[in-house]
Amino acid sequence: MKKVFNLVMVLVASVVFFNGLAYAEGKSKTVDISKDVIVNGTEVKKGKYEVTFDEEKQEISIWKGDKLVAKSNVRKGLLKNKAAVNQLMTTKQNQNDMLRGIILAGEQETILISPDSTVNAAPQQ
Repeated sequence: MKKVFNLVMVLVASVVFFNGLAYAEGKSKTVDISKDVIVNGTEVKKGKYEVTFDEEKQEISIWKGDKLVAKSNVRKGLLKNKAAVNQLMTTKQNQNDMLRGIILAGEQETILISPDSTVNAAPQQ
């Protein structure tokens, strides 16, 4: 009986541990980028991407399938109300559109991309 109890406790601890790892990445949403943008020096072509915001590391990652396209340091800003749709904030610099921020649908925060970000980004192929 004691062995069964110990086995159950190990299984419960494993589920709790791996469940925590799954949520450690942070918030993630699919975002449709309607034009080519530059994120931390990396060109991100228009299309659908998975955007992941890691609150602990204060980083944003842009994924195309299982491939990391770009990564950047960020900081958070707050909105009065939750956003109804995903929104991208861009600025024009040297004829390029620079991604400066993202507001994810259903969230009450703005993810602002640091202009002097030092996180290396994977080149898109």
